[in-house]
Amino acid sequence: MAISYVLSAKMRSAYNFALTYSFLLLLLLLASMAQAQRHPGTFVARNAYYLEVSGSSDTYSLNFDRIVYQHGVFKAAVRAGIGTNLFFQEGEPGVYPIVPLEALGLIGATPNHLEFGLGYTRRFTDHPDLMQNMYFARIGLRYQHPHGGWLVRLAVTPFISPENKSDTPGLAVVPRFGLSVGRSF
Repeated sequence: MAISYVLSAKMRSAYNFALTYSFLLLLLLLASMAQAQRHPGTFVARNAYYLEVSGSSDTYSLNFDRIVYQHGVFKAAVRAGIGTNLFFQEGEPGVYPIVPLEALGLIGATPNHLEFGLGYTRRFTDHPDLMQNMYFARIGLRYQHPHGGWLVRLAVTPFISPENKSDTPGLAVVPRFGLSVGRSF
């Protein structure tokens, strides 16, 4: 009889320890969720797809970006896209694909953000009068709700090309503007 009482006391002690440990774990989980709610700019919807007109491509590009880092009001993202000059080829020597790649930074705690970035665009053409490699910068505004929905970007995106072409001797610096519309999820 004494052995069964000892076992049941040990079991009760283990049960109380497990119950206390579970309660503390639940409190820590709730506290971490509450802390995440203190930063209204934290993005839950980190992915986005959008159509960019002009900007870092010749005419338009379909793009995907992902926010890879967040801390306070700062966010860092990467972007990749694909475009072409297919519907805007008047005066162009042919149809060719365009691939923009970019590293982005965003600052803001509301859906409105200051956006800046550096990128590279590759034109896949062998025409001797067209630049193939373009490096660009971005500074603009971005509307993206932290929980997803519409995405709108407006930016100045000047680019520079180190290629020396017949109609552009030396470095080519071209001012450009871009407009993007899409969705984040």
